Amino acid sequence: MAKGAWTYLHLLFSALCYLTCITIVVNGDSSIASLIDETFEHQTQASTGMTTGSWLVLFQAQHCPHCKALEPHFDNLAQDEELKEAGIVLATADINLNRKTVARFGIRGSPTVIFLQKKMVYTYKGKRDYDSLKTFVLGDFDTKSDTYNARAIPPPPSSLQEYTAIFKAIGLELKDAALGKSGSTGYALICMVGIVSILVIMFMGLIASIFLPAKSSTTKSAKKKKA
Repeated sequence: MAKGAWTYLHLLFSALCYLTCITIVVNGDSSIASLIDETFEHQTQASTGMTTGSWLVLFQAQHCPHCKALEPHFDNLAQDEELKEAGIVLATADINLNRKTVARFGIRGSPTVIFLQKKMVYTYKGKRDYDSLKTFVLGDFDTKSDTYNARAIPPPPSSLQEYTAIFKAIGLELKDAALGKSGSTGYALICMVGIVSILVIMFMGLIASIFLPAKSSTTKSAKKKKA
């Protein structure tokens, strides 16, 4: 009986955690989904049937002023009845907290808006306002597919592909930072990488200073015994 109770509590806790992961942020009549790495594929079904609808996803950063300026337009889109009837779901994803998804779709900065529709992904490159975004999702993405870099939705990557993509994305961010394209955030990133590199070198030096002398003294002792 006690074992059954613990099993029930475990299942209940797991369900609560899952519901927390797929939290929906409600604004008035609108619903904007919050996507994370762990639930992205389950919610969007991007690589399967996409039976949950087409998804307009905003990749944003917490302290990005351009993202803040785009939010009211995104909220208005979420309340648009025409988009609801077309089965278009709006969602946001934090670019700094969801590195796997960012690497999977090749997101290079914030804000970045992508549209997932019928196993294709389109990267929005127009004006960041309500009317322009609405025109984009209601057909402009299809008539101007070359403009929006239309491509097949990449499948969920393997573990090796995930790490490779993440390191590649970090490398590209460092390149942008070095070229001054990322502003103060980029310089902060360069400083952080520099500090981490120095700490790693110091740690390796410390390890070497501890073990190498011991190995050297052991070798000398062995030579003396032979002599």
